[in-house]
Amino acid sequence: MRIQVLPAGQNATRLEVNGMINLQGFFQIEEAILRVIKKNCFRVEMDMSQVKHMDYRGVEILLKRAERLRSYGGDLILSGLSPYLVNILRMAGAAESFEILDNDAAAQGDLFKRQENPDQENPPLSAVA
Repeated sequence: MRIQVLPAGQNATRLEVNGMINLQGFFQIEEAILRVIKKNCFRVEMDMSQVKHMDYRGVEILLKRAERLRSYGGDLILSGLSPYLVNILRMAGAAESFEILDNDAAAQGDLFKRQENPDQENPPLSAVA
């Protein structure tokens, strides 16, 4: 698994995850999010379009980091999930806990800038795919 950390606009970061996420991979993602938080960046988009599989046991780690980001006024938004990955989130009881965007919405530029400008039409996908 590989994680690339990229700026995604003012006070926002994009994590591009590639490969299969096992339990150890979730700990690596957690460390990346904690490093972002230490830089006072509380809005994170996690691009999972290149993720083929994730271990459902690690989803709780994502939930905890999302809650922490939200406590600072930010969020953890997931993008590019395949229906298979959405089903894993659903099985872990977490599908409704995240805003999930499709690849097209995520690829249209600064995710959080779009959120601040509601004139653009990019509604999030339902967690039920």
